[in-house]
Amino acid sequence: MVLFDDLKVRTLAQENPSLFFDQFRGPLILDEATLAPATFPELKKIVDEQRRKNRNEQLPITADYWITGSNQTLLQASVRESLAGRASYFLLNTLSIHELNRFNPELTALRTLIMKGGWPELYVTPQLSPVQYLNDFIVTFIEKDIVGAAGIEKKSAFSRLLSLVSGRTAQLLNYSDLARNLNVDLTTVQSWIALLEQNGIVRVVPPYFSNLNQRLIKSPKIYFEDVALNVRLQGWSEFDPLFLSPYLGGLIETLALGEVTRFFSNRGMSPEVYFLRSKEKVEVDFLIQLPNRRMVAAEVKTTAVDFTPAQIKLLNSLELEGLERWILTPQSGPDFRYAKTVALGEIYENLERLVAPPLTT
Repeated sequence: MVLFDDLKVRTLAQENPSLFFDQFRGPLILDEATLAPATFPELKKIVDEQRRKNRNEQLPITADYWITGSNQTLLQASVRESLAGRASYFLLNTLSIHELNRFNPELTALRTLIMKGGWPELYVTPQLSPVQYLNDFIVTFIEKDIVGAAGIEKKSAFSRLLSLVSGRTAQLLNYSDLARNLNVDLTTVQSWIALLEQNGIVRVVPPYFSNLNQRLIKSPKIYFEDVALNVRLQGWSEFDPLFLSPYLGGLIETLALGEVTRFFSNRGMSPEVYFLRSKEKVEVDFLIQLPNRRMVAAEVKTTAVDFTPAQIKLLNSLELEGLERWILTPQSGPDFRYAKTVALGEIYENLERLVAPPLTT
């Protein structure tokens, strides 16, 4: 592995990329490669030469380079410019509840998950303060790296956007309302949300819509990819007052969505997750479409209760065959008339049960 945070290594790669790759041959991991942009054209040259050689000799391609970077805005731009058609993409998330549970089940208490999320460093180094760690992440990565890469001039408005969105997790995304609050135009807010989504900070969940049902609302909802970052941006530093606040439900919903999407993205798939909401305000939190086209309707609850008759009527109107209905809660519980109760830590196993053939982890 080569860490481009090292100034000497970065300088060599920038000033003489050919010599750099002579010294560091594949297989090779290039961490934070966007700090040394001169490496991308050289990588293109190496891959193309390898392709020509192996094509003539009828051998498989052996160039093996892994490029990592937290700033997706810069990374994707560099890859598109120099490595288009020569690279495959893999999304690295923070840890899932499933992964933490396999390592140590004691790490998956709701208190821990809400305050630490899936940030590996907070589990590897327990003495680290989640508040300070995430404050540093917000300042250095979001407010500096992302803003700088995107050339955002209204930095204070962008920071206020983070605060506003953090309080609206699991709610309908109203771009116009955010624009009014920030005193910026609508397209600016839309571009900022897209930027945050591109860099793995937020996820915009679209509504499920069918031409067979014209009474479904069409606005998306917004969530944070990692619940602890959401918590920090809301300003919480202790779990106990948060536990008694009206924000807890939305944060547990955020935690549940993160577990669902990680099931897909950890397998190299694009998550297909929607929500349902009728114009009569009947809502189902998630509608999950699996690779084999099976569907799961999931409602997230702090304390488990069954689907309502109105929700069942809404789901039945979609005429989805083989639909499973889940109640997602922090703890295991009894099943209900309309739905199976699934604890957050059991989401992975239950999704795998529905996927045929089974996918390896």
